[in-house]
Amino acid sequence: MLVGAAMAALVLVMAGAAGAQDIGCKGDIVLDPGHGGTDMGAVYDKNGISLTEKAEVLEVAYLLKGLLQDGYGPYYDVCMTRTANSETLSNKDRYTYANTTGAKILVSIHMNGSSSDATDYTTTLFGKWQKDKALALTVFNSLSALPSASGTGTIATRKPYSYASGVLLKSNMPATIAETVFITNTREAQLLSAGTTRHQQIAAALEQGINNYLK
Repeated sequence: MLVGAAMAALVLVMAGAAGAQDIGCKGDIVLDPGHGGTDMGAVYDKNGISLTEKAEVLEVAYLLKGLLQDGYGPYYDVCMTRTANSETLSNKDRYTYANTTGAKILVSIHMNGSSSDATDYTTTLFGKWQKDKALALTVFNSLSALPSASGTGTIATRKPYSYASGVLLKSNMPATIAETVFITNTREAQLLSAGTTRHQQIAAALEQGINNYLK
């Protein structure tokens, strides 16, 4: 049931049905798909595979929104800072929008990049120690259970750390940046380009972390 709801949400983004922020949205959670528009984020373009961080994290965000809003589990109202890949947003745009929603938390979804195509780990970032760290740690604990891209064991981790991002520092609610996987890792790129399974794994891990925090 959860996968069905998530896939229904994903159809909207793949079809381009949504084209702006969730204007006027009031919700429990703000999802912030990183980058967008002219800002591609990290890029993988090798071995016949071409991926941009902006597109991959938007796909994860829609799957995650579907899971969070599914009636078969804890139901949350979810707002999104961007709903299409054509939107270019500044950090100010993101935190200003988030602060209008009355949300309890803000989760900014990213995929990391490296000059080495062997590097891959998961981590989360926090801005203000008292406001953000508990959320960052809770989401990190769930992401740490992601299967490794190689299929052996779980993904490597980096301890959550403080990062001076306006999205974190100027949002009213607890906020975290989730650097979920490395899009520049060869095996991650293969998984992400093969369909929605890896995106679903990431979305499910984020959902678990959000549920654990809000409970």
